[in-house]
Amino acid sequence: MDRSAPTPPGQLDYFSIIERSCSVFSLLGCVFIIATFCMSKAFHKPINRLVFYASFGNAITNVATLMARSYIGDTNSAGCQLQAFLIQMFMPADAFWTLAMAVNVYLTFYFKYDAQRLRRMEAPYLICCYGIPFVVALTFIFVSTPARGRMYGNATLWCWVSSSWDIFRIATFYGPVWIVILITFFIYIRAGREIYKKHKQLRDFSYSHHEPEPMPPMDDPFSSTKTTEVVVTSEARDKAAGFDLTAPSGSRMQRASEPAAAPKQPNPAYSVTIQSGRRGNGRGSYGDMVLPIQTNVSAETAPPAPKTGNPLRRRAAYEANNATWSYTKCAILFFTAMLVTWIPSSANRLYSLIHTNQTSVALEYMSAFVLPLQGFWNAIIYMVTSWKACKMLYNDMFRGGRHQKQETVGRSFQMMSSGRSGSKSSGKTYKTESMTELAGSRPSTNERHFDNKYRL
Repeated sequence: MDRSAPTPPGQLDYFSIIERSCSVFSLLGCVFIIATFCMSKAFHKPINRLVFYASFGNAITNVATLMARSYIGDTNSAGCQLQAFLIQMFMPADAFWTLAMAVNVYLTFYFKYDAQRLRRMEAPYLICCYGIPFVVALTFIFVSTPARGRMYGNATLWCWVSSSWDIFRIATFYGPVWIVILITFFIYIRAGREIYKKHKQLRDFSYSHHEPEPMPPMDDPFSSTKTTEVVVTSEARDKAAGFDLTAPSGSRMQRASEPAAAPKQPNPAYSVTIQSGRRGNGRGSYGDMVLPIQTNVSAETAPPAPKTGNPLRRRAAYEANNATWSYTKCAILFFTAMLVTWIPSSANRLYSLIHTNQTSVALEYMSAFVLPLQGFWNAIIYMVTSWKACKMLYNDMFRGGRHQKQETVGRSFQMMSSGRSGSKSSGKTYKTESMTELAGSRPSTNERHFDNKYRL
């Protein structure tokens, strides 16, 4: 961006046109992110929250790039100094937010951070991504020497650090950005290798009968949902042992071979262990609960036949596959956006340092095109990773009114039906929804031996 080699005036006008056109697309992307995030909680995933914060910096950067070359004629004017301040503060902040997303991935996979703990990291992220660049950008406003002049001045594309202070462009702008890119790349490579290893282990287990190495619980870094693990265990009944069947209302039915005076305690044939996915000793952690389920098992109940695969492990493999794809997709998109943004502009900076008093017109065009598009790339990534939430919001906004009347009528009929059957089901208050779901999750090998007449 050295002005010692004059650039034809016509090309300078083209620079301004490109900058403003790309800035419009980026501003629209920032508005989309901010609007959808505020309208629907379906977008409130940890990674989307960071994109939401970064969108404000992208929008302010686009305000500066929309000014283009309007204030280059008077570098001492307030407009030129303001434009340079906004670019110095907010343009590199986008790369810093990408590092914050990578740190979230690292904390999730290696320190088991949940959504609440990740939210507590947002305040430090805000200070680092916007506070530190603010100090540097504000200091540059007051830097001036008789030999070099003011630090903020003509930078060809817009007002920024002038060519006489070229070393500070590397030290305070491009250098920190590339350090951040390398750290982010290292985090993604390490986490991706770990995910691939665990995913391969689960995939190999699906084709064999051997128990895989225990896999530590891993949450999806791009989702704020909590996981509840339900484990159903079974045991074979002793054929000679008698047992009682306790009806839900409290009445007891016994086998004919058992004396009525010596009832035995019911031995549950099944137990359900429910374990919360939240870890740690914090206030939100919960213990394990074991819920016995009594069943009317026939005396001829045979032990369950061995199965070739474990459905729970197959489910874990499926979820690991989804988490792997979600991570890989976001990593590829963010790195593509970062590289597309910073490689051309960094090459332009290196060219100006190596070739003194020369300007590469091709690199200047590329820099004018990619630098204002940071908000646009973030909006594309935001849409891809939240596509289901986008479709839900679209259906609520544009298709909700069309089916509102039918939904209201359907609910009315449902309430009427519930009112009619209320007297019949009033005596069955013992049967809760959770018990119904747990009763429906019994193994199929023993299910055919149950007596339907006395089933819970």
